[in-house]
Amino acid sequence: MKKVLTILSAITLFTGVALVPANAHVSVQMRGFTLVAGQSSRVYLSLGHGCTYKGIAYPTSDFIVKVPAAAGKPTPEFHYGFKTSVIASTTVDSNKTPDFYIVTWKASTLSHAIDDGTFYDFGLKVKWSAVPGVINFETTQVCYAPAAGGKKKSLYLSWTITDGSTKSATEDTEFGPSPSVTTIKAA
Repeated sequence: MKKVLTILSAITLFTGVALVPANAHVSVQMRGFTLVAGQSSRVYLSLGHGCTYKGIAYPTSDFIVKVPAAAGKPTPEFHYGFKTSVIASTTVDSNKTPDFYIVTWKASTLSHAIDDGTFYDFGLKVKWSAVPGVINFETTQVCYAPAAGGKKKSLYLSWTITDGSTKSATEDTEFGPSPSVTTIKAA
């Protein structure tokens, strides 16, 4: 049975079967870790660029991920130059399990921010729900641009759309599809 799972995983990895859909701005990388429901795994969310405001590109200073209960309580990967926090939602299910967790990586200085035109991967250790299905990782990138009076203006890349719709950008926020994975039933 393990041999069958190994072969299925290899075929999925090398043929690009639609278990990990492509996303234009924040993508999911499994790096060979399992998508089998009920098992522990690792997932990597890859930022593709920073924010642009009035034609000028700015680096990503904060990366925020909403991890649903279907991925369990996440453990974020350590990154030098970033402070990490995990905050449970105040809403819970009948077993007192939080509905989601908010994981934030915040650059400790501007020199640690992720430059536009580069990519960066943030990893999470998770445990998939025993019930197979689509798991969305709604993400937000925060960039800071100089504003009038020497203040900082927050810019957002909000990859939170989960229903296939579109949303027009505002002056300070661009919207896009949420990165997601589809877990599978054990063979």
